[in-house]
Amino acid sequence: MSKVTQLKPVSGKATPGSMPRPLEKVCARYLSLSAAYLGDMLDGADDKLFDLAEKETDSERERYFEAMRELRIQRAGLVGSFKQAINHQFLTLARPPETETLEQTPVDLDSLTLVHEDELETSVALDNMARRARNGCNEQLKVLCHRIEYLFESKREVNEHNNPLEPRQLVACFSEGLEKLSLDIKARLIILKLFEREVMAETGYLVSEANKVLIDAGVLPEMKSAPIAPARKPGSRLLASQSSDSVMPTAGNAGGPSNDQMFGLLQELLVTMRGMQGGPGGGASGGAPGVASEAAMAVMQNGVPYMNGAPVANAASVHQVSSDDLLGVLNRLQRVERSLGEDEGEDRADLKTDLSELLDNEHGEAIHALDQADDDVINLVALLFDFILDDEGLPSEIKALIGRLQIPLLKVAIIDKTFFSNDNHEARLLLNMLARAGSQWDPQQGIQDDLYQRINQAVHRIIDDYEDDASLFSSLLQEFQQFFDNQKSRSDRVEQRVREAEEGKARAEQARSEVVAVLDKRMAGRQLPDVVVRLLRQGWQQVLYLTWLREGDDSGLWQQQVKVVDAVVWSVLEHREQAALEKLKDLSPKLLKTLHSGLSQINYDAVETKQLLVKFRDVHQQLLKGLQTERVAVEPEQPAEPAQPETVPELPENHFLVKKCSQLAPGQWIEIQDDGEPRRAKLAANIRAGVKMVFTNRRGIKVQEFSAYTLAVALHNGTVKLIEEGALFDRALEAVIGDLRRMQGNVQH
Repeated sequence: MSKVTQLKPVSGKATPGSMPRPLEKVCARYLSLSAAYLGDMLDGADDKLFDLAEKETDSERERYFEAMRELRIQRAGLVGSFKQAINHQFLTLARPPETETLEQTPVDLDSLTLVHEDELETSVALDNMARRARNGCNEQLKVLCHRIEYLFESKREVNEHNNPLEPRQLVACFSEGLEKLSLDIKARLIILKLFEREVMAETGYLVSEANKVLIDAGVLPEMKSAPIAPARKPGSRLLASQSSDSVMPTAGNAGGPSNDQMFGLLQELLVTMRGMQGGPGGGASGGAPGVASEAAMAVMQNGVPYMNGAPVANAASVHQVSSDDLLGVLNRLQRVERSLGEDEGEDRADLKTDLSELLDNEHGEAIHALDQADDDVINLVALLFDFILDDEGLPSEIKALIGRLQIPLLKVAIIDKTFFSNDNHEARLLLNMLARAGSQWDPQQGIQDDLYQRINQAVHRIIDDYEDDASLFSSLLQEFQQFFDNQKSRSDRVEQRVREAEEGKARAEQARSEVVAVLDKRMAGRQLPDVVVRLLRQGWQQVLYLTWLREGDDSGLWQQQVKVVDAVVWSVLEHREQAALEKLKDLSPKLLKTLHSGLSQINYDAVETKQLLVKFRDVHQQLLKGLQTERVAVEPEQPAEPAQPETVPELPENHFLVKKCSQLAPGQWIEIQDDGEPRRAKLAANIRAGVKMVFTNRRGIKVQEFSAYTLAVALHNGTVKLIEEGALFDRALEAVIGDLRRMQGNVQH
């Protein structure tokens, strides 16, 4: 709002450099409430993080405990930083405009390309959080801005970028403090989600309270809605030198009810780059960078057709295409798509060329001009599908199917701009569902596989039947979800049996290895009577083995049974001292009784038990008489690994990929290159943090086994790749926003 209506003055109006008294009250109330909400969130963060930790593997659990510790230690600093940042926002607003400087810190151009994925992920999460919060209090914020402008006698413009009560500013204040904490990206995003649920959810109330404070102070008490801002003049569009985060309606569609906030953000990112490319029309077709088209199409800007960055010289030769006209043409293109085979569709020209040719056929050859919003939607959907079709998580056959949905989803986005922001939009949910299922389809199963056929049927139902009724997506989603859940239920049962068998086998192998190691440590390299070797390695070894399996190696029973081994070995050493002989005389009957009890409990052969114990007693008697006993040299049962020639390992044991693989959770999908043919498999069991990793196919049947190290080597060499199963549309949208922002940053600087 650049101007507001002048009403009678209010007591407590601003003096240069000061905050108006009513605004001080707003600041105090806002600080009090938001700090209280933050305190409540931090009170509950411990419980929430602990609940999340309980569901994770041991290696992942530490991440949550570290976050809990960091929040406890840094709590006071985090709250203090949050309150200080909010107060600073109010003070900045009160600062006279002439004190602001346009100077900018020099930017290292080389650093602009170093955009870390963590920073991008956090940035998108913050944007989405602020956008969702603003959707619930948009009108209240407009009224509040007008009231604050009134306090400053219209000498200050108050908008989304400097209003301290904007959700965007509240998020920024918390994020500023959070950045100082030593947290990894996963823990940081979890805490941001908690902040959204406990603090950002109260944004509507915070803004309402601010308005109430101003009303009580007599600031425009009768105003129910904000005055309509004057339309922007041609050429007054926000330039790239302004904030890249701006979310303003573009010229030509300012303030329209269909302009969803996310769509506004995306438009601004495109608009800024168009401006830097030479004017409102931007490139050849007014499209975004990276959206190539040879079609001779213009874009309407404030009633003027632009092409190649300049107004069209002969406006009479321009045929303006309305949104309804565009939908009609897209319907006809969709019918053409319906008649084409999949292979034919892949090599067709780009969408704008198709549109231009069809419009030429229907209206004669002319320069066809699209509405700005429609052109933006076409470019954005093209960018989204570029990402989707480049996604390595989908087999090429599935990408070919999903690629045929570009026209139907373009129609959805033209009709409903909330398509870009509504996480629960039927069309988005269905696309994500098809992509998730498609990522699990193994090309080796062939296109006759029932999963491929179901995806194929859903795609063709949309191409054949979708006109403008989005309920088709909802019914298809329900049908496909039921099919997918039934398949998953069957495979889960098979997979559970595989997992239990493999975990049992691995545990048995570990038990045997531990028992052999215990006996070798005490026996190998010694000269012992043969009966002792047989007694321990044939009989007592089984006692130890079963105890390890049932009780574990940290149990008291296991420790006692290991002490029995120590006692048996000590008892048959050649004792010379009288004290040792006295001790042996006292120990012998106790040992015989303990050995008999242990062997009986595991149902060891009774005859064999008696023979072994009699011979063992005889050895003791001979030793007590000072007689020599026959002995054998004991070799280790678990021989040392043969010396390997010194070779450089493919990866060090502490390589980040090894650690990453050891922490993979069951359910992770991978693609394995099998003689050039890709094969898909799911992690069914990660045993002992990567010692053994068992993979099954979609039907739950075991197909591959790795250790964390061998899987890391395979990932490093490219013979295996991890499949990302997150919501495809959401990942595509985040990638597009990130790409546009990076390009915008490069253009600005």
